[in-house]
Amino acid sequence: MDTFLRAVRAPFLASDDIPSPDGTPPGPHLQWPGTELQRSALFTDIRQGIIERRLSLSSRDYIGHLSTVSAYRQLEDVPRSRLFAELLRVLPAEIAIDATIIAHLARRV
Repeated sequence: MDTFLRAVRAPFLASDDIPSPDGTPPGPHLQWPGTELQRSALFTDIRQGIIERRLSLSSRDYIGHLSTVSAYRQLEDVPRSRLFAELLRVLPAEIAIDATIIAHLARRV
């Protein structure tokens, strides 16, 4: 489905990814802001926890979710409305999304 959504989105947005502010690539290693905590002399014992979550949303709720994502919010009103209308036209009734949470814990020195 990701390939399909990218194809529909492509005329409006190149990507809707949210890159890490410090350039940390996604993966199993320490993610931002853990990397920032690690560089700080104020914190020690930095830990990263991953809470796996999978959700199922109706197509309308999925569009509501997309409307909160920065890449979509930055679009002008007319192109954003056209993109959302096109997505609603082609999306299945239910969409499974990955809503994994990456959390960090650190002790102050």
